Amino acid sequence: AVVSTQSGHYGRGDGDQRRTVNTKRLEQTINAIEKTQKLVKLDDAQEWLSNIELVFKYLKYPVVSMGIVTYCEHVTMDESYFKGVSDTVPLHLIMIDEIANNHPLHHDTVFRFLKQLFERSHEHLQELEQIEIRKMIIDRMVHLLCVGHVIPVIQYMRFCLDSETVDKSLIRHFAAEVMEVTTSPYSKEFIAEFLPIAKNPDVTASLRNINESDSISQFIEYCGG
Repeated sequence: AVVSTQSGHYGRGDGDQRRTVNTKRLEQTINAIEKTQKLVKLDDAQEWLSNIELVFKYLKYPVVSMGIVTYCEHVTMDESYFKGVSDTVPLHLIMIDEIANNHPLHHDTVFRFLKQLFERSHEHLQELEQIEIRKMIIDRMVHLLCVGHVIPVIQYMRFCLDSETVDKSLIRHFAAEVMEVTTSPYSKEFIAEFLPIAKNPDVTASLRNINESDSISQFIEYCGG
């Protein structure tokens, strides 16, 4: 028998076809989980790099991505993690960027991880190294902003500014990066959250020029001065 509906005709074989598709998807997911688990157990940077194309393929699976975020949380807890990497982005943070690209529903989880990493003490590093590490993490937050997690990121950096919990140079770096990747028209929510940062002279004075042709001045003018 065939059932007729507004969306088309469905025969008895359609259920079998759907089960076949679902079974195939399940097998692919299990395979991705197992392969990723092997890499996690080895915990060898060279193995990760030599399998990077497969890793990025596996990160398209939501369950694998969630597991990788947890793995990254564990790995970055090690005090020695950031030693010698202040001028390069570690593979684990590159994977975090890719997860943000692929999975909008994971944005909250990714952002929570980045905030924890940003707020963590790095006292074992030199002061300039600490600044560079936090700039690197801010760049990940700006990337998260670029893929849709806009207001939470700006709200957090505004909180850091208002509470005076971070060096002003970090907020300045954030403001410069945001102006680099955004353009008008700006939403009311964006203006409400970012304008106080843009107008703070301790943050943006060095980013502005006398002709007001810089992006910060143009943003403030766009908002009505």
